[in-house]
Amino acid sequence: MKSDTKNLFNFYDEVSEDLRFLIKSDVRVKILISLSEGAKNIAQLKKELNRSSSTILHGIYQLESKDIISRKSGQYSLTKTGEIYSYKLLDMVKSIHTLEKCKNIFLNHDIDCIPTELLKDLGYLEDSQLIKSITTDIMRPHQVLYDHISGCKNVKHLSSILYAPNIRILFSNIDEREVHLLLTREILDKVVEEVNYEFIEKYISQGNLKLGVINDNSKISFTLGDNFISLGLYSQSGEYDLNNLLMSESKDAISWGKRLFNYYQDASTDFAELNI
Repeated sequence: MKSDTKNLFNFYDEVSEDLRFLIKSDVRVKILISLSEGAKNIAQLKKELNRSSSTILHGIYQLESKDIISRKSGQYSLTKTGEIYSYKLLDMVKSIHTLEKCKNIFLNHDIDCIPTELLKDLGYLEDSQLIKSITTDIMRPHQVLYDHISGCKNVKHLSSILYAPNIRILFSNIDEREVHLLLTREILDKVVEEVNYEFIEKYISQGNLKLGVINDNSKISFTLGDNFISLGLYSQSGEYDLNNLLMSESKDAISWGKRLFNYYQDASTDFAELNI
């Protein structure tokens, strides 16, 4: 057994009772979630939780006994320890909810393209929706993305696939926007062929376009716009999934998306260094 695994087993044994205490009671969990927004009195908690005062007071007493919440002037609030517990609890709830809501894209797909630190923060994508192909419009995910890109002033796109209409719309009014592309070498060569080398050089020099090359094994298609992100993945069989696209317009998702794009940008090769 690896030492890290053994240590984690030991850690779990030490905190297992605390874990059970936190998640065993719906009332205690909901009190923590409610107080994560700020201090509240019994009347406010009763209204939010839709439970009796006695039930809520019992949960509060249990949480107070663990120094997770405190009372001052009739208001209950999280202690510093409680804030940490609440943050981790909320993160777990959001992550599990995201996985369940978007299981069609995360289950049975290759998620090696997403760095571990961002997989830990899947809760940031809780407000995402899954755009799916339908029998009367199998290209619906790409069309929805096309519509979002059309109105953007700043677009960042990393991909190992090519959908020509989306590339064309990116370049159609490039004088009025900033575009940053991170592509595999194969896709970059196709783009250069599509729009021509002189066009690319012109807009790189004007500052409207940035280009970089990512590893050929980067199995992902991701777009970050002014107010949205989209994420497409490959199936475990190695084929890009045309039928499912994850999209979100939430601030948390956009923050997550910026970190994902920066991760690939840091590992990319700039266009100027390529032999084309």
